[in-house]
Amino acid sequence: MAAPPGPSLARDTGREMSRENVDLVRLSYWLLEDLREGTPGTLERSFRDCFDEAVEVRIPDAYPEGAQVFRGREGLQRWVASTKEIWDEWRFERERFFDAGDQVLVFVRVLARGGSSGVSLDRKTAHLWTLRRRRVTRCEVFLDRSEALEAVGLEERSSSAHPVLRRGA
Repeated sequence: MAAPPGPSLARDTGREMSRENVDLVRLSYWLLEDLREGTPGTLERSFRDCFDEAVEVRIPDAYPEGAQVFRGREGLQRWVASTKEIWDEWRFERERFFDAGDQVLVFVRVLARGGSSGVSLDRKTAHLWTLRRRRVTRCEVFLDRSEALEAVGLEERSSSAHPVLRRGA
């Protein structure tokens, strides 16, 4: 599946920049899907249009492989290769985006099926994306969505399933 066109770069207000950050994160998911599929030219496009050269993908210690940090182009390639090695199918269903200024929190449902084992995975997680100068610099995976909300200053009200901002963003 080919990634959609990149976000526009001509924005000047804070609100538009935040919207642009969310659009950039949406593009990141498309590019990660294309990388997993082996779409030609995707790695180059990913770093041209989206990712900082020193991007980090941080996997929590609760994962079977333990805590890991994948950095830069080689790291991103290693992360994609590791998912392909273990999982025949691997996809993210983006459920909800939270704009937090220079960060974007995404509630994600991870769906996967193991290659040799056939084991299925259906897990609700959160990804916290950090952006600087219109580039993704970091993606941190949280297995506990409430911890991810807390990390960006959001909290869930007990009477509502909708998170609310505790700080100005």
